[in-house]
Amino acid sequence: MKSFLFKCCGITSMAAFFLLNLSGSRKTAFAGCFIVIILTAVFMMKNQKAFFNHPVSFPSPAYIVSSLLICSSMACNFYSAFINSSIISRITPFLGWTNKQMVLLLSAAGAISAIPIVAVGLSHFIEIGFKDFSESNNELGNSKTTLTAGKGFLILTAIYFVGISAILRANVNYIDDWGRVAEGYRGWENFSRFISNGVSTLIHTDNYITDISPFTQLLAVFIVAFAGIILIYVTYERNVYTVWEILALTPLGLNPYFLECISYKFDAPFMALSILGAIAPLLYRKKQTWEYILAVSIGTVIVCTSYQAASGIFPMCVVLLAFRMWMKNKSWKQIFEFSLKSVCGFSIGMIFFRIVLMIPVDTYVSNSLPSFTELPFTIITNFKNYFNLISSDFKPVWKWIFLLLCIGFIRSGLTLSGRKKSYTLLMAPISGMVMFLLCFGLYPALAKPLFAPRGMYGFGVFITILSICAAEVRQSTEIRVPALTLAWIFFVFSLTYGNALYVQKNYTDFRIMQVITDLNDMEVFLGEKPVVVQIAGSIGQSPVIRPMNKKYNILNRLIPITFRESWSWGQKQFFGYYGLKNVIRDTSIDLTTYELPVIKDTMYHTISGKDQYVLIRLK
Repeated sequence: MKSFLFKCCGITSMAAFFLLNLSGSRKTAFAGCFIVIILTAVFMMKNQKAFFNHPVSFPSPAYIVSSLLICSSMACNFYSAFINSSIISRITPFLGWTNKQMVLLLSAAGAISAIPIVAVGLSHFIEIGFKDFSESNNELGNSKTTLTAGKGFLILTAIYFVGISAILRANVNYIDDWGRVAEGYRGWENFSRFISNGVSTLIHTDNYITDISPFTQLLAVFIVAFAGIILIYVTYERNVYTVWEILALTPLGLNPYFLECISYKFDAPFMALSILGAIAPLLYRKKQTWEYILAVSIGTVIVCTSYQAASGIFPMCVVLLAFRMWMKNKSWKQIFEFSLKSVCGFSIGMIFFRIVLMIPVDTYVSNSLPSFTELPFTIITNFKNYFNLISSDFKPVWKWIFLLLCIGFIRSGLTLSGRKKSYTLLMAPISGMVMFLLCFGLYPALAKPLFAPRGMYGFGVFITILSICAAEVRQSTEIRVPALTLAWIFFVFSLTYGNALYVQKNYTDFRIMQVITDLNDMEVFLGEKPVVVQIAGSIGQSPVIRPMNKKYNILNRLIPITFRESWSWGQKQFFGYYGLKNVIRDTSIDLTTYELPVIKDTMYHTISGKDQYVLIRLK
């Protein structure tokens, strides 16, 4: 009887966990969720020895609290998804309840019911992960020149913190931040980023989120540093490292593409979490098959519900580890089994996300695929665009060092491989090329992928992989030099970028104040009638930054010009941040086509207006 109750409790808790993941009343989501519940229950019953027939220790309070937080964040998403559900609306009249009461009850019941399976899962995976980590080999030995994983984590965190210090000092509301600062909304659910939505609700203790930076950005630093230590651990298969190996991890958090992610005050920790979600499952690659596949599936869902640009990181790491297994003379059977389990876990996570969680989106980006006949052309075109952007973003010296890193990766393979050098000379470039193609994740296959720097940080992870592989070779210093040189270059660039952000912010504030001062003197704003105000033109970049663009072309993509026409985030800044009296936006008309007399003309702007219409032409 006790065994039966235990099984029922486990399956019920598991079902509650999956149901909390429902992102709306879509039939496909319901069907997919119930199919997953049934399949998981059958698997659990067929593998009773693994799930039910062994002593289960009650998780520690830390796991219970962590599980409560996880389930609460899921419940917040469930509440947001179903508060306006037509299904709920048809049920509540029979109970005499409101939609809010019904959904609140379901959310609370689901969260409480899901806690046991989450707590047991957390305790299991964390404990076996740390056990494996602590028992790993230590081929370097203990000396003053080696670092434990803990010390390496602290050093890496310090490097990242100093690297982003200029960004923190700039205190810039970066793109989407303007909307969230002014209006307090979340909005990540529109892009299926439910972890961002749920966790932010818990952090801010409300659906209305506020600016709590730099806490969020510092949290992102800790997460990326932790992911870096896991990456180097699964690569080297040891928990002691040299200083040079830790320094080689610098590009992971300070590459130009991830710097855009860290610039977001609200999004930064979740973008960092996507990297951790992609790398952490590799800790369990040597465990039982079901444990590894489950870990990969969960990690993939975490990636897809935090920031999808990281979708290529796990496949990249799988290729890397498969190549290193080959170098260590592992059998083709072992390599195939590892690769197959990785593909299975990744596919399960992706299918679950696609069917149950993903909300279709078609805005400036799209998560839809082109038709089957157009798919090859789309992939080739998107890859060309990504390659061209990297070529444009990287300075010539960066390109040369990247080339040297690629050579260093091949040389490290030749140095460390137990295979014939001729075979290694063939396999190393092939592995590197495959990783390079995978670093963009699934984006190249999409009809409208994201080409912004934040969507390309998988390339930064690829650079990091090349760096740590080169740094591993202690016999040849020249192999490590490019990795350490690039680490320093990215460290310097991160400070340059942060200070450039600060300069642009001050310039933007100055230009806005110039406009507001002139508007303040206009008679039309002294009355109570609403005034339609539109902006034409752009202030461009600060005169201080313009010369820098010749040296750092990527700054053109990283530093947004917020005070300009036809850009929603800049409009939120000007119209929502300064409390302009009686000013309204009306996008149904175009004042540039109106013949409005000039009211004021300065070296920075021209203001034209008539009646209740005012046009600001920026110079």
